[in-house]
Amino acid sequence: MEKLYKLLSDAQASLFVLFHKTWVYHWNVVGKDFQQLHTLFGEQYNTMFEEIDRLSEHMRYLNVKPLSSLKRVLEVSYIEEASSSANDQSMIADLLKSNQDLCEKLGDISEEAEEQKSYATANLVQDLMESHGKFIWMLRSFSSTPGIKVNESIQEQEEVIEEVEETIEELEAE
Repeated sequence: MEKLYKLLSDAQASLFVLFHKTWVYHWNVVGKDFQQLHTLFGEQYNTMFEEIDRLSEHMRYLNVKPLSSLKRVLEVSYIEEASSSANDQSMIADLLKSNQDLCEKLGDISEEAEEQKSYATANLVQDLMESHGKFIWMLRSFSSTPGIKVNESIQEQEEVIEEVEETIEELEAE
């Protein structure tokens, strides 16, 4: 069960960082799709706030203490903090990749939970995967690279993000 507890703790930290990143982007988004993105990011961070609480309370049910130190949260999160210089397309690409990474890790937790016969845990993380799958779909709809799929490798995702950033730089230079 220790492996499952560690996976849950890392997911809780990562979900918190993704929540914060989405909230920061909600405040700072600008551009032609400002209103739609501001609303979308707001809806997503509100959903994540409830998810963090649900996951943390489930961890307490399992007798696992959720992380409470921001320093520790940042140490174990596999989601990076928000970029302070991101434009709207960079924000979308970053949130898209972060949600994909979270879904991948939640899938690992689901498999481990099933193996440990912790079916409530498996059900919870599957609910989270469904929620973030919807976020991926919505972000992909705004993306200038809508063909990104949930299970692409991280390297492929990073290449797409680099291409998006290069395209944005070229457009801004014109």
